[in-house]
Amino acid sequence: MIVRMKKITVVALESDQAATLAALGRLGVLHLVAVREPAGPDLEKTSQELARARSALYKLDAVRSKQKPDAGKTVPHHDGIDVVRQIESLLARRKELEEREQTLIEEKAAIDPLGDFDPAQVRELGHQGITLRLYRTADRRKPIAASEGAVIVILREDDGGRYFAVIGCGDVRAEAVEIPLPARRLADVKRELEAVKAEMAAVDRRIIELSHAADAVAALVERLEARLAFLLAREGAGRQGALIWLQGFCPVDAVEAVRRAAHQHGWGLLVEEPSPGDQVPTLIRNPAWIRPIEPLFKVLKILPGYHEVDVSWSFLIFLSVFFAMIVGDAGYGLVFLGLTAWARRKWKTAAPEPFRLLTLFSVTTITWGILSGAYFGLEPLPAPLAALQARLPTTAWLADKQNTMSLCLFIGSVHLTLAHLWNALRMLNSSRAIAQLGWVGMVWSLFFAARFLMFGTPLPDGYRWMLMASLAAIVLFMTPVRQLKREWANHLMLLLSIMSTFGDVLSYTRLYALGVAGFKVAAAFNTMAAGLASNRIWLAPVAALLLFAMHGFNILLSAMSVLVHGIRLNALEFSMHLGLEWSGKPYRPFVVTETESSNS
Repeated sequence: MIVRMKKITVVALESDQAATLAALGRLGVLHLVAVREPAGPDLEKTSQELARARSALYKLDAVRSKQKPDAGKTVPHHDGIDVVRQIESLLARRKELEEREQTLIEEKAAIDPLGDFDPAQVRELGHQGITLRLYRTADRRKPIAASEGAVIVILREDDGGRYFAVIGCGDVRAEAVEIPLPARRLADVKRELEAVKAEMAAVDRRIIELSHAADAVAALVERLEARLAFLLAREGAGRQGALIWLQGFCPVDAVEAVRRAAHQHGWGLLVEEPSPGDQVPTLIRNPAWIRPIEPLFKVLKILPGYHEVDVSWSFLIFLSVFFAMIVGDAGYGLVFLGLTAWARRKWKTAAPEPFRLLTLFSVTTITWGILSGAYFGLEPLPAPLAALQARLPTTAWLADKQNTMSLCLFIGSVHLTLAHLWNALRMLNSSRAIAQLGWVGMVWSLFFAARFLMFGTPLPDGYRWMLMASLAAIVLFMTPVRQLKREWANHLMLLLSIMSTFGDVLSYTRLYALGVAGFKVAAAFNTMAAGLASNRIWLAPVAALLLFAMHGFNILLSAMSVLVHGIRLNALEFSMHLGLEWSGKPYRPFVVTETESSNS
């Protein structure tokens, strides 16, 4: 649930500003907002230093991730600032070397067809009246036409054409493209190129050595982040004469702690409800069973606004169902479960929530796969597995396309109904709650219409009255009379809204389509591997390896489908009907370490 916030204003003497910020930072409950635009030389300097440190840390982490772990290796102490400076210098030098290397490669490519000779000697011959000119012609079969008395020396013939020299006394020339005399010999270019490559290798080795000091840079980044937060709070405070004031938000259960601190430090304190225009941060606290969804929200960088609703529990439940139906294979679910157990053992100190979420997804996938009879795309199923399928008296119920697609439409209608019922509860004191109930009726009217159009399923008795009542509730109560002048356009767009809702109901059939696609691909892989192994028995190991790789690829595709489609149904279709814009800003309380407070 979204934690209720209070708006806090703290007033103190300007001379006590550092001590006030330090005390609030140690309290660690107040999400500060700037009263005025923060600015100042210290702030700018710290921002630049933090950007440089983050850039260096990013490079060091990238390098360290490619190295083998050095178990037991003693890493010498490094100063984070010195490491950042060295990394910046090394990266700048490497960029210079890369540019020089490219120039040398181009110079070498131009000289290489001419061979290794000393251009200085050619120029000396020119001073003595002997001319040497270099040429290239694309047609190697065409005879070379040159000045009378000139000597033609073929230097190279390749796909690039014919390279040759024309030597003679006076102004001798040839009918071809003349090549300028190189500035230096090929051996000198190669020597410098090797030196540049050697220096680049030395730079890379030094960067690898410094990558072991990434922790020192990470600590520097933390210190600079704390310093920057302190400066933002200091420079963003309001000022009037000898007073300063700070504003922010804190959870209602932390207000008493702020009151005690104000009494202890002699601050003026104002506690009030947030105003409609305030940028109130969002803090969500959920029961343990809902918390596994929180890491996914952080990865997706989505958060409901303070005045919106927390959909964590519905997101978790429906995404688990969508994951199961999209992946749709009990065998794949077992693979996910095994990988999750392995990862949990490998990263024992990591937060448990991501592993709990993956375990839930795996279990729901296994359950759906058993009910639908899907095991690595096997067909026909062995009798013991087939007996576990959800069945009607004579047939496997989920094996019927119409049944499964109807189930998808039903799940989608339940999902959208939840959104509108949620809206109705939030609007209980408004006539708009009746309109939301009308949308519930409209969703189910469209559900029955979809089944009629897709499968010819007869419409239920009273369908026409349900549709008319739902439409009347929407039209009459979607806009309060006092707002009709401003929002009349919504009535003109009502038909488009109904059509959009119909599309949303139908969009849940993608759960069926993706599940069937995954099963068919798996079955095709099985057929290909079986055919390969049956033709030549000695190819059986190759077929098994190929089957393993192909099923791995199909599992990856299924996981990607969940990210694209399963999350979309929650974060887009459902959220649009709920009016959820994911406009939240995370609650980040102002925290200052003892080191920072003493430095400030």
